[in-house]
Amino acid sequence: MNDDKTISRGGMIQKLALAPIMIGALAALHTDADAAATTDQKTAAYVTHPVGGKQCSACALYIPAKTNPAKSPGACKLVKGTILPNGWCKFFSPKAH
Repeated sequence: MNDDKTISRGGMIQKLALAPIMIGALAALHTDADAAATTDQKTAAYVTHPVGGKQCSACALYIPAKTNPAKSPGACKLVKGTILPNGWCKFFSPKAH
């Protein structure tokens, strides 16, 4: 009996072989920025809006999102967690032009 829910042995082996690779890739995307960041958002006085015309997207420490970088949350080299492009913290350092 072979119904739609049955997976062949080869198909199962293939899925099992790819699972750790996919899990590792997803984990790497999420933890790369946090691995280097050492300061929590409270200590950094992080807020989700610009302060004094300064915002994260103009900071040398900001790591923009790969998709839709102007609006999607990115990361920071110093501050842990998700960082909005229009956020701000006390470690703001303008990008060199």
